[in-house]
This record gives sequence, C-alpha cells and structure tokens, in this order.
Amino acid sequence: MKSNSDVNAGPSLWKRFVFIFITLVIALLAGGIVVVRYQGEQKLQKLALRAESLQREDIRLFSLPFAWSVRKELMRGNYSQIDEYFNELIQRKEFALVMLVDPAGTIKVSTDRKLLGSSFGHLYTGINLAALQPLSYAVAEHQSLFLVPVMGLNEKIGTIAFVYRYRELPLP
Repeated sequence: MKSNSDVNAGPSLWKRFVFIFITLVIALLAGGIVVVRYQGEQKLQKLALRAESLQREDIRLFSLPFAWSVRKELMRGNYSQIDEYFNELIQRKEFALVMLVDPAGTIKVSTDRKLLGSSFGHLYTGINLAALQPLSYAVAEHQSLFLVPVMGLNEKIGTIAFVYRYRELPLP
C-alpha cells in the first residue's frame, strides 16, 4: 500500500518538470529572437556601409570627367563657366558645397560666396591639397569632402573640393 507522501510526490515532480521545460522553451525562444534580431541589424549595417562605399566610388568616377571640364575652362581663364558648372551641381541636394582652389590654397570659385578669396587650409585644417589623385575625407556622418586635382599639361593647376551628402538608400 502506498503512503500518502508517495502519492503527493508524483504530481509535484511532474509539475516541476513541466515548469522547468516551459521555462527552458521560453528562454530558448527569447534567445533565438535576440540572436536573429542582432544578426539582422548586423546585415543592415553592412548593407548601409556597402551602399555608402558604392556611392563614394560613383562620385570618384564622376569627378574625373568633371575635372577635365573644369580644366578646359580654367586654362582659358573662364571662371564664370566654372561657376555655372558648380551652381548646377549645388542644385542637387547631395552637394553641400563646391569650390575651386588654386595651387596656393586660395578659394577662387565657390558656391558659398563668403568663402571666395579665403584660405582653404583655414576652412579645412589638416587636409593636404597636394594629392595627385582624387581623395575623400569624412567630415560628418554620411558626408565626405572630395578633393579632385585639376591637372594642366605639366603641373597641377587647381583642386576641386566638394562636400557630398550620401543618400540613404532604402534597405530591406
């Protein structure tokens, strides 16, 4: 014959097992949700960085023929045409500022008229204009300063500097 304590031990053990099992299942589901969400955020960050990198490469490709157009007008001394080029660009919301800097570092043409004649080095300290290939520098979140050399026949005759705001592309 079973004692009263043996009868009570059975259901209590079963209740503990069910409680522990349910607790484990909930913990595993919650952990799975956290891991999947974290992996999704990591993928979105990688996609955003890749999109910004692709835009940076596209701007570099655009900048070379643009420099050739500016070179042609700069060799003629046609600053008004260069100003028109810059004003067309600045109408696009991605371009924040466009400047032409002479080899001495003086801003000759700018979409911000207050900068004309001022020193590029005072505006952007620590940025070297001596590079002979296009460069970019991050100046703010989702913004870069691009420097595009304008080459003459034997030497550098200027630098196009522009601030570009990267478009935030829709991510899945």
